[in-house]
Amino acid sequence: MTHSLPRLPFHVLALLAVVGCGGGTDPIVPTERVPTTITITPDPVSLTFLNHSVQLTARVRDQKGNVMATGIDWTIADPSVASIDASGLITSLAVGQTTLTATGLGLTASAEVGVIQEVASFTATQGNNQEAIRDSTLTDAIIVRAVDQGGSGIPGLAVEFRPAADNGTVTVSSVDTDENGEASTEWTLGSAFGEQRLSVSIPGQSLTVDAIARAEFPTPDLAVLGPLLLSHIQPSTLQTVTATASITNLGDLATGATRVALKANDVEMGTLDLPSLDPNDTTEVQFDIDGLGAGSVTLDFIADADDAVVELFESNNEVSRTINVVEQAVVTVGVPVTNLSAAIEEELLFQVDVAGPETMTISFSAPNGDADLYVAEATRPASREDYIACVSLSPDSNESCQVPFAEGTYHILVHAYDQGSGFSGGTLTVTMGDALEPYNIELDFLTSASEAQTAAFENAAARWQEIIVADVGDLEYSVTNPLEGSDPGNFCGTEQGYTRTTPIDDVLILVVVDAIDGQGNVLGQAGPCFIRGITSHTSVGTMTFDVADLVELEASGLLEDVILHEMGHVLGVGTLWDNYGWLQNPSIPGNPGADTHFDGPSAIAAFDNVGGGAYVGSKVPVANDSIRGQSDSHWREGVLESELMTPFIEGSGSNPLSEVTVMSMKDLGYGVNPNAFDNYAVPLATEQISAPGMVPGLPGLIDLRGDIREGSIYVVDKVGRVRDILR
Repeated sequence: MTHSLPRLPFHVLALLAVVGCGGGTDPIVPTERVPTTITITPDPVSLTFLNHSVQLTARVRDQKGNVMATGIDWTIADPSVASIDASGLITSLAVGQTTLTATGLGLTASAEVGVIQEVASFTATQGNNQEAIRDSTLTDAIIVRAVDQGGSGIPGLAVEFRPAADNGTVTVSSVDTDENGEASTEWTLGSAFGEQRLSVSIPGQSLTVDAIARAEFPTPDLAVLGPLLLSHIQPSTLQTVTATASITNLGDLATGATRVALKANDVEMGTLDLPSLDPNDTTEVQFDIDGLGAGSVTLDFIADADDAVVELFESNNEVSRTINVVEQAVVTVGVPVTNLSAAIEEELLFQVDVAGPETMTISFSAPNGDADLYVAEATRPASREDYIACVSLSPDSNESCQVPFAEGTYHILVHAYDQGSGFSGGTLTVTMGDALEPYNIELDFLTSASEAQTAAFENAAARWQEIIVADVGDLEYSVTNPLEGSDPGNFCGTEQGYTRTTPIDDVLILVVVDAIDGQGNVLGQAGPCFIRGITSHTSVGTMTFDVADLVELEASGLLEDVILHEMGHVLGVGTLWDNYGWLQNPSIPGNPGADTHFDGPSAIAAFDNVGGGAYVGSKVPVANDSIRGQSDSHWREGVLESELMTPFIEGSGSNPLSEVTVMSMKDLGYGVNPNAFDNYAVPLATEQISAPGMVPGLPGLIDLRGDIREGSIYVVDKVGRVRDILR
């Protein structure tokens, strides 16, 4: 245990040192401390509201400036202004000036004390928002009050009451606040209908009091309610914009027939006759606007455009909104659009209407720069990331997009790539009926597989190539331009070394068949590991299977169904839904039983078409048990049952790849054959299957839950460089 000596004052230590050194030296005698000064803090004392308390301190110091402990006696000259207790806590009582004194060890100090009332709140306590007949005096007087921070009224403030122009008169225009901080006047309204205003001020602050002046007789009041609603907030010059507003009668008399108008940059775009509105009636009015010019456009929606109605308020008859209109040109099939140019990051917009259905080819070329080509169907998207019908992202300005079974209206966007330098001299051409460049699934077996297993993989690839029929563009991938971020010794989590010297067209699937954990446990996993930026289409994916399970599946005749299912995950079914924003209300993490659903419009239409129209939940229902590897990535078993992309494969009977799955691939931006589906009808069962393994009561189901690849997904640009990692 360690002991320590008490710390002694320096002069005592010095004395001990001298005595301990031997004789001959007189001891040092400490200097006597003498009270020399006394100070008060703060000084002066400012109190800014009644009952405002401030803690004061007084310190006595000796001749060396050291504080001497002592009691302090406090006194105050005028106890009506403030009080002070024995601890030095001073509290304001009334506005004024006084002096306080602190005494200790025979010394005395004084400090000036000032009490004022600063305005903390200035409000109208009576008379605001009254209604009366014009030219009459309001029932209640207008009373205002000024208070300090403690809530005490401030007397003696000069108050000014000033009605706005033509807004009547007051009985008192200038007065001081009384002892409660109040001032009042009576207000006689002016002759104008509607809102009238009285300005009230004190030094440094002001407020307004409002009133409504009504007519001596019933009067209508047309008003446009809320904002102007638009069908497009950034329309193109080719789009029709629907403008919607609600008009009501806030008065107490019917309006009579009136005229409503819509203007664009002060040019009248349309009018209509509005039938008479009774008091409190509301009606919705719509205008369809065509031919808006490019640039900033201010839309004005005006009720009573002719000023035909004598009404309470004219200020509420109009609502405005400013939008930006972008230029969009019409393209004719077979007629090139030439001499196109754009600066870096600039976008050129076009629209084409095709009869179809047949293959549409859209080509763009320019002698310089780097342009990218985007195509969307039906409705023009708000941003180019939503152009999913076809995207061409070659590293120069030679772009080509093909849309199979094209029919209807298509929007084309040409973008000057942000890593380029713009382009000039470009040509855009749309043709119909050209041969379709096919979608290619390349299989690369990293381990050996039986002849039957190899055939099952190849048949599954051929089946998906019947569904996805349009090329998505090559991805450069070679030893001189590797996919950055990959680990050659553990490529895509396959634990296999991998090299490649040729581009990928259109997807490369690495297949591993190996021993994992024996029959009946983990069957395998599949999913993408590299996807293209913008489109999110898979460029490289993996399928890993336990050889023991494949042997059993081969014997049962279900091998090809299982491989077809897993290949769907590689291409994006369930694995990339959230990338496109189609997965809603996911159950993972920790949200079991959520109404998880896929809301791609093509899949929803297909779901309704195969019998899901009567389904009462959100569409299309997705597995929602919050089980990783099953939920949020398969169709819901309890609704779609035998469909191939539910978490279970039927051991007997068929596992159809339905129109729902085919059209969900269109929602993912693939060019699909809309007729390449198996016959299927939604049974609309009411309960979702959620038990582990083989489902009780439903023998023969093969459990594919947990079949989603867990590794990282790399996002690469059009020249193969990794730009992001999804997980």
